[in-house]
Amino acid sequence: MKKESMPNDAPHPGISMHRIRVGAGVAGFIVVAGFLAIGLVGVPLFRYFLGMAIALGAGIAFGLYLARRWRRRSAITSIGLKK
Repeated sequence: MKKESMPNDAPHPGISMHRIRVGAGVAGFIVVAGFLAIGLVGVPLFRYFLGMAIALGAGIAFGLYLARRWRRRSAITSIGLKK
């Protein structure tokens, strides 16, 4: 089997991303973190979007926490139990 060489004027094919197999776990987390970092550096508007998304998510999570805590407390006092 003869291996053909590429002509000098042809560009290198590079790394094909669909051939890199990354599953769940630490390796997958590293790949996702790398892509996120590249995206944040490449598009500055994403920084503000990510910051607002984290702040909004934290606010909604805290609101749900308070609602559940208030609901549990009102159910306990309505039947005469004290915590």
